[in-house]
Amino acid sequence: MNFELLYLKQEYLLYLVGVMVVAGIMKDSNYLNDFYQIIASKIKSKRLIVFLISLITGILPIPGRVTVSAGILDTLAPDKKLKKYAKSRSKFGIIDYLATHHYYLWSPLEKTIILPMAVLGLTYAEMLSYTMGLLIISVSYILWYIFGKMEEKDIVLAIKKEQINWVRLLTGALPLFVAIGLLVSGIKPWIVFGSATLYYIVRSSTYSLRTINSYVNWNLILTLAVIIILSNIIKIYYNDIETFLRISFFDMSTIKGFIIISAIAYGASFALGSSSKYAGIVALLAVIYGLEYLTWFIALEFSAYLISPTHKCTHIGRMYFGTTLKKYYAIVSLWTIIMIGYAYLIM
Repeated sequence: MNFELLYLKQEYLLYLVGVMVVAGIMKDSNYLNDFYQIIASKIKSKRLIVFLISLITGILPIPGRVTVSAGILDTLAPDKKLKKYAKSRSKFGIIDYLATHHYYLWSPLEKTIILPMAVLGLTYAEMLSYTMGLLIISVSYILWYIFGKMEEKDIVLAIKKEQINWVRLLTGALPLFVAIGLLVSGIKPWIVFGSATLYYIVRSSTYSLRTINSYVNWNLILTLAVIIILSNIIKIYYNDIETFLRISFFDMSTIKGFIIISAIAYGASFALGSSSKYAGIVALLAVIYGLEYLTWFIALEFSAYLISPTHKCTHIGRMYFGTTLKKYYAIVSLWTIIMIGYAYLIM
């Protein structure tokens, strides 16, 4: 047995634990309340506040963006111990997911854009010409769902109205933004949030192990540990999938060939649950079958990735905010169906 598969990439769990503890301390100590009050004084829509906070933290060039985004949103969401707020908290999971998953179609920092550009010799503008329709659909769908299907009363914000405490803002909120800046600079996430955890423990005098332990969702940690192991095992076969696709020149002009290659590509991305892996498959298939199929393959692979069981973001959101998988898939699946349908029509 290859024991490396058991611990490879598990440092992500240390990062997540750090984020959980920092978020828990900040929530209990109201370190972000002054920051939220300033935002709420300028923006009256609760849906827009949650959307913007998730959007901004979700597009930062840092690893595990949704981990940071979910941690920050958790400090804004109502208390998870109060059942009357369960429905509102579940909305946070949906908003966080939708607001942080459009950048795969446009961000010049994302491998999903960079890799196909490099392999296919495309400029950024040319790459966007193939993703623009999908991006417009995605942004339209996200805005429609958040601001059309949701209502203001669906969102409850844990913001206390009190006088701004500038010392608390500078020593309680600002260090979190410094930590995020360090992530952007390239410092390893577990180091950044390990240090941030120590800072906030001392800053808040939270020395009780029972209290610190209460901030950690161990069910989520265990779930992600298993998912990472399964992902490591599945990714062993990525080279085999790539080789198979490379040597199997199915005729995409026939119905049979089109269905076979599309099903294999979709299934591979669904199983892998990796943005870099699906980007590699997209680039490879576009090389084999031509740029006229690029939008189709992007829509197909991106859609499979969004609902992949090995995609960590889904599990982070559902276990942070109590958003059910049924709810996730009902909302995200409709998004993917529209994208795939569009790609098929223009192909």
